[in-house]
Amino acid sequence: MKICIITEYFPKSENFEVKGGVEAAAYNEAYQLAKNHEVTVLTSIEEGVPREYEIDGIKVVGCGKKRSYVQTGSFKNRFSFMKESYNTGKKLNMDLVVGYNFITYPVAWKISQKLKIPCVARYHDVWIGEWVNNMGISGLAGEILERYTLSRKFDLIISVSDYTRKKLEKHFPAEKIAVVHNIVDFPPIIAEKYPEPSVSCVARLVEYKKVDDLIRAMSLLVPEFPQLHCKIVGTGPKENELKDLVKSLNLQNNVEFCGFVEKHEDVLKIIKSSYIFCLPSKVEGFGIVVVEALGCGVPFVASRIPPLMEASGQKGGLFYEPENWVELSEKIKYLLDNPEIYKKLRNEGKSQYKKYKGDYIGKQLEELYINLYKDHKYNKNLK
Repeated sequence: MKICIITEYFPKSENFEVKGGVEAAAYNEAYQLAKNHEVTVLTSIEEGVPREYEIDGIKVVGCGKKRSYVQTGSFKNRFSFMKESYNTGKKLNMDLVVGYNFITYPVAWKISQKLKIPCVARYHDVWIGEWVNNMGISGLAGEILERYTLSRKFDLIISVSDYTRKKLEKHFPAEKIAVVHNIVDFPPIIAEKYPEPSVSCVARLVEYKKVDDLIRAMSLLVPEFPQLHCKIVGTGPKENELKDLVKSLNLQNNVEFCGFVEKHEDVLKIIKSSYIFCLPSKVEGFGIVVVEALGCGVPFVASRIPPLMEASGQKGGLFYEPENWVELSEKIKYLLDNPEIYKKLRNEGKSQYKKYKGDYIGKQLEELYINLYKDHKYNKNLK
């Protein structure tokens, strides 16, 4: 098949430069599908990156104006990307088109209508009624777009979790929703543990990721564990505010902001080197990075929200009530004080990680796409 994937961002090389779970999912799935099919990705153009290039057998075409990574706002540039990706996609000879986020779902839908081919939405989370709470006033645009998206007659929506599927069923026919988990698959990571006790966190620095809760938890832990070190990987609009919080709590020697780490392998090395991984987010569609921690053999402490509990299988870590940073500090302390529990969690986490291998997930997606293509072709012939 000829498959068109539309994603707002995509890696520019084999170094796998990604800034979030959606981009990681798009690359991992495109890589698996490209083994047996012709895959073309429409994505944004970043500075210093050619308009067209190939990576791991995937043809990548940049659309819109050159722009840097954003998660909120940037309406003019995002609209430019949507318009040009549609104009580019409608000229392609494709058998199926897949959108990967709220910006690209409408584009995929419009292309499918123009080319008269099946359309799929790869869905990570449903935010209807939650956009403004999660993103502020800029979330109004997302609210409108998502409501528009789920009013379209997609041939199939593929949810990354049962949690997201249940939310989707409130707005879309259940018989047209399938569940396929994200791929989390990487070669063994070699990295030495930090000499002092350490916590790592990989998250966009936005409100709903609640990195401030981890910083506050650190303020409770440092008096008892003065050498405890926390590495925070990620960037975002809350970065300066979080750095100010670190200063106000006098944690400059204990909390380190690593910014955007370009190579994904280096991100995994930071996780692998730490003693505990923490994800304090109150909103997730799946929680890829928690599974990555399991694969690195690093027990986690994460907020007790359904997507993270589902992704981990409730193995390999401890959970705490979202936004309760006192309980978060207690769970971190428990792992620091109990090496036998730590060892048990590490071993069970490695077993859970094996369920997310690329070949296994890739075959599930491929089967869904082939069946969709065959059904479409059959119905077309009947007409």
